[in-house]
Amino acid sequence: MSDFLIKQAFAEAMDLQKSNQLDKAKEIYKKILKVDESEPNAHHLISLIFMAEGNFSEAKKHIEMAIDKAPEQAVFLSNYGSLLHTMGDNQAAIKTIKKSLKIDKKLLQSYYSLGIIYTDLDEVDKAIENYNKALEVDNNASAVHNNLANLFSNINNPEAEYHYKKLIDLVPQEIYPRLNMSNYLIKNSKFKEALIHLNELLDMGLESKEIFNSLGVTHKGLEDDEKAKEMFNKALKLDPNFDLAKKNIDSLN
Repeated sequence: MSDFLIKQAFAEAMDLQKSNQLDKAKEIYKKILKVDESEPNAHHLISLIFMAEGNFSEAKKHIEMAIDKAPEQAVFLSNYGSLLHTMGDNQAAIKTIKKSLKIDKKLLQSYYSLGIIYTDLDEVDKAIENYNKALEVDNNASAVHNNLANLFSNINNPEAEYHYKKLIDLVPQEIYPRLNMSNYLIKNSKFKEALIHLNELLDMGLESKEIFNSLGVTHKGLEDDEKAKEMFNKALKLDPNFDLAKKNIDSLN
């Protein structure tokens, strides 16, 4: 296979991988590796497929080969760190991802991954620090704002509102930024503000049992038990086995 054909094969495989046709992409990477078993990009990309499939041993083998052949590729180390985290080796994951940042200080995915790992380890300050570093690289990274908003919400920090609002601006058609924002406001007894966001979801034609349940809780907080019951019943109409709505209706009686 000539260099030109290898480049064509890579382009085809990456397109297949992006469209989630993983088996077809994997076969192309295997063909490339038969021609050049030391090709680091093929080892790296096939490792991501094995990772997505849950075949962590094969993923680890290939990404280690990629790093061995191209140790200065920061993204290889970053993805290796994510794999180690998935495999439960958090300390090795942190060490590896930090190594990637020594090579590329602007690698957003590494800061993002560290934020996730430190959150899992309940090291909240370190998680926030790394998410903020990710936003210094790209302040429009919606996944980072989402995780920060949820993290701040969990510790009842008012900064959650800023990140939820930013997230709503970035992905205005998504349900969960507004819903999570509403639930944070409900938790802090800001029922009128929560109602605005929940009604916006209904105006957009977005309905779910979670939205109706949150509307019920909001109306209950506004001391409108009749409207609250109506909302809880709408949630149960969508899912008769929705225990949370059942418990909320019982709390009205």
